[in-house]
Amino acid sequence: MAIPKCIKLIADTREVVRAVCVSVVAMAVAAYAMASDGWHVATVALGIAICVIAVGTVLDVRHAVQHLYSQSRLARQAAAEAERHYVEILWRIVQFVEARDKYWHGHSENVGRLTEQVAERMGLDEHKCTLLKLAGQLHDIGMLAVPEKILKSQAFFGVDDFRSIRPHSQVSYEVLKPLELLADVLPGIRYHHERMNGTGYPDGLAGDQVPMEARILMVADAFDAMTHDRPHRGAMTPLQAVQELRRCAPAGYDPACVDALAEVVNVPVLETTLAEQAQMAGCAK
Repeated sequence: MAIPKCIKLIADTREVVRAVCVSVVAMAVAAYAMASDGWHVATVALGIAICVIAVGTVLDVRHAVQHLYSQSRLARQAAAEAERHYVEILWRIVQFVEARDKYWHGHSENVGRLTEQVAERMGLDEHKCTLLKLAGQLHDIGMLAVPEKILKSQAFFGVDDFRSIRPHSQVSYEVLKPLELLADVLPGIRYHHERMNGTGYPDGLAGDQVPMEARILMVADAFDAMTHDRPHRGAMTPLQAVQELRRCAPAGYDPACVDALAEVVNVPVLETTLAEQAQMAGCAK
């Protein structure tokens, strides 16, 4: 459907260029005729006629440009609608896959909600918060590439199992990369398993190299995983999960994100927040 529209747009553009060229040539002919023959009646009449043609051509150009703008706007709207449809399909796939496993059922929806709430608590703008909710909902779509027997294993992951799981964030990134709508939060999806001390994956980013979107997503993802049963362990309480996140900050998680998450899930904030502790530790060094 998009190809015929592109062809029509190119054809319309050719019409604009042709009209402009005709106008320029007409003006040049008029100027040359007047300069070479002097100001005779016939020359003046010719000049007036050419000017009338030129004005008509300019009006045609204006109309054509407006038409092109309208076509471009419609094309952008169609592209946005197609992206929304694609996102809806992906989201349904995620829900279907998670529904087959009691341990993962609802995980992506919970992460999306938590990610949005943490982002709001940290003062990000409304549009970015909405995108981060969507990123949280779709962040694990790359898990489709992981064998089901590994995800349902009752034991802790072995080295080979971990190797199979590690690429899932990159797979999620590649699946969602065509979506212009998610461009601002795609780094969060790709890097949500990085750690602040550089021990995460896929690229071993550290500190400020880890995008804020990823820092928010990683604490929401970890909190939801810890507070739900998994094949190899039982669920933690919200307080226990936040305490574990605090224990792993600032080496693993951004202290400011952990503090914001604690507020979202109504876990008492420490008298000295993790963010303040990290800042003091940095000053002490």
